[in-house]
Amino acid sequence: MNYETTQVSAQLVNSSFLRKVENGQEKEAAAEGSAFIRSKLREASFARQVLTPVVLSDDELDRDEYTDLPKKIVEKEPDSYATFVPFKGTGDRTWFSGPRYAIYFGKVESQRFNKSKFELMSYQNDIRKILSDNSVKDMANEEDTRFLQTCIAIATGAQHLTPGTGGVDATNFTSLFQAHVARQVPIGKLVMTKELYYEALKLPATSVGDPVASRHYDDGIETEEKLWGIPVITTIKNDIISNKDVWLFSPENYLGNFFLLQDATLFIKQEADMIEFWSYSAPGIGVGNTKGVTRMTLP
Repeated sequence: MNYETTQVSAQLVNSSFLRKVENGQEKEAAAEGSAFIRSKLREASFARQVLTPVVLSDDELDRDEYTDLPKKIVEKEPDSYATFVPFKGTGDRTWFSGPRYAIYFGKVESQRFNKSKFELMSYQNDIRKILSDNSVKDMANEEDTRFLQTCIAIATGAQHLTPGTGGVDATNFTSLFQAHVARQVPIGKLVMTKELYYEALKLPATSVGDPVASRHYDDGIETEEKLWGIPVITTIKNDIISNKDVWLFSPENYLGNFFLLQDATLFIKQEADMIEFWSYSAPGIGVGNTKGVTRMTLP
């Protein structure tokens, strides 16, 4: 019964979606798809979990003195360095040392997909989900890749720990936490791959306590949201984050900003029976306090 209800609901959604496209109401159809994509993008991008995106209006932007590029000037701690994440159209990474820094906005775009409306009419699943699955992976990967590249450029010297022994254990993570707070910044969130996170299952009861070890045995580690009391963001993207790397970030107000000139937006264009669609957004990510990033590469 539940299966039949879901199917009917999806067919009704698809019928309404295609009817809007057919009647020239591409904007209305795109708005439906955009809302769907935005909700999925929040789940798929670990950068959006480290820094919460905030949409800016035109009057909140600052003018650049040399170019027409949109930017946002943000106040920062004068004794720290800052930079922005370079996306398409932002120019090269710049390091700022003064009391404020600029976050430039670029463009993130998915691949362009073409489908015949006759093929879409036969779909039994929600078309919006199909559109979002195609777009979200492209856009989230671009955001995460550029964000992590910036973090790698930041985390050098004392901000990059390389313990010679051990793995996911109390000794190494104690060193990570101590190195972070030694720069007089608080601890916020950990980021690592799911594959590395599962190493915590090997922690003995003498380290985590019998109740925790028993819970891991019965329920696995997916139900856990913290390691040593620190919230953990996990990702399956081992092609972006190394399975050996653990990232530690300060809370957002000690770290940076994630601004959006435009959140993920679905664009639809129809010619005859062919429907072309893609998604794009205009993000600007800034790390206002480079002290708030620590990397640990396990052996």
